[in-house]
Amino acid sequence: MKLNTLKIFIKLCDIGSYSKVAEEMNLTQPAVSMQVKSLEEHFETELINKSKGTIYLTEAGRIFYRQSREILRRWDKAELEISQLLNKDTGRIKIGASTIPGVYFLPDKLAEFKKDYSNIKVDVISGDSQDMIEALTLGKVDLVIIGKKLNSDKYLAEPVEDDQLKFIVGVDHFLADKSEVELSDLMKYDLVVREEGSGTRKVMLDAFRELGYSLKDFKVSYQFGSTEAIISAVESGLGSSFVSRMAASKAEKSGRIKIVETPELNLSRHLYLIYEKGRLEEDIISNFYNYLID
Repeated sequence: MKLNTLKIFIKLCDIGSYSKVAEEMNLTQPAVSMQVKSLEEHFETELINKSKGTIYLTEAGRIFYRQSREILRRWDKAELEISQLLNKDTGRIKIGASTIPGVYFLPDKLAEFKKDYSNIKVDVISGDSQDMIEALTLGKVDLVIIGKKLNSDKYLAEPVEDDQLKFIVGVDHFLADKSEVELSDLMKYDLVVREEGSGTRKVMLDAFRELGYSLKDFKVSYQFGSTEAIISAVESGLGSSFVSRMAASKAEKSGRIKIVETPELNLSRHLYLIYEKGRLEEDIISNFYNYLID
C-alpha cells in the first residue's frame, strides 16, 4: 500500500470533498474515488459512507484514519532522523500556532532560526488554541505555541513569552478618553468576544470568574474568530473587547483603537510551547526549541 494512498484518504476525511482533494493533490476526482475503493477492497469493508453530499467515516474508517495518521507521523519522523544523521542542517519541522503567537511572536523567532538553519523547511499552520491542540494530538504538527496549557501526561508545556490582555475601544467610544475603567462600567456597553476554543477568550472568562462574574453579565454583541477581526470590529464601533497586548499596542499606535486599563482584572497569561515527551531528543526539534526558549 502506497503512502500517497494514505495521504489521499486522510485529506478526504479532513476536507470532506472528493473534488477539493482532487484539486489540492492535482488528481482527477475518479482517481481519488479509485484510491478509496482500493482501500475498501483491501480491507473488505466500507471505510466511507456518503449521504446528501456529506461523507461519514464508518467505524472501520475511523480506525484506519487514526492509524494512517500514526503511520505517516512515524514515516516523517524516520525521514527526519535519517536526514539529520546524514546532514544535521536539513530537515522539516511542522509548527502549529494560535493567532497571537502566529502573528506577533513566531515570525521573529523563525527569522532568527532560518539564519543558522536555512536548509530546514518550516511549515506553519494557524487556528485557535483548540484547533492547534487537535493538530498536535493527531500528529499534524511537531509542536504548538498557544495561549493555554494542555492537560495531558503525554505532552510538556513550557512558557515562552509573557502576555497580557488589554481592554480596547474605538477612538470615538464613550470610554476612549479614560485612562482606566471599572468592570461595572464595561457592563453598560456592547462587548465583542473571541470564539469558543480561543485562549484569549479563556483568559478573559477566568478573569471575570475571579470577580464573581460570567459572560452572561455582559452585553455580548458579536463573536469573531480572530484577533484582527476583533480589532476591526472595535474600530468600526461594534463594541469593545479584550485582545493581546501585542496586538492592541500595534493597533493603538496606528490610531485604530484606544487601550483603557482595567486594574480589577487579572489578564496576565503565558504563551506556551507544547510538544510530546521525548521529541527534544531529535536534533531539529531541540535546535528550534533553543531559539524559542532563549
